[in-house]
Amino acid sequence: MSHSFHTDFTGVPAKELSLQDVLKEFHNGKMHAFSGACTFDKLDKVRNMQEQLAVEHFKLDKEKTGSLYDDPNSLEKFKGLMNSMSALSEEIKKLHQEDGTATSASTAS
Repeated sequence: MSHSFHTDFTGVPAKELSLQDVLKEFHNGKMHAFSGACTFDKLDKVRNMQEQLAVEHFKLDKEKTGSLYDDPNSLEKFKGLMNSMSALSEEIKKLHQEDGTATSASTAS
C-alpha cells in the first residue's frame, strides 16, 4: 500500500479567508440554522419536553404490573403520557410552522 500526499497548497490561503469570513458571519448573527423565529429557548423547551416524556415512559414501564385496564391508576398515567406526547408533537409543529417548513401533513391537522 502506498501513500500519496497533497503537496499543492496554493489554494489554502483563499480557503482560510473564506472560513474566517464564515466564522465572522456566524459571530455577527448573520448565519442561522433556523429562521429567526426559531430561538434556542424554543428548542430547549422541546428538548426538555422530550426528556420529561422519556422519564414518564420509563416510570410507567417500571411501575407496570399487568394490563393497563387492571389498574385504573396505570390507565390514568398512560393517558398522561399520551397527553405529554401530544403536547410535544404540537410544540414541534409550531417550530416547523414558525420556520416556514410546515409540511402538508402537519398543516392538515
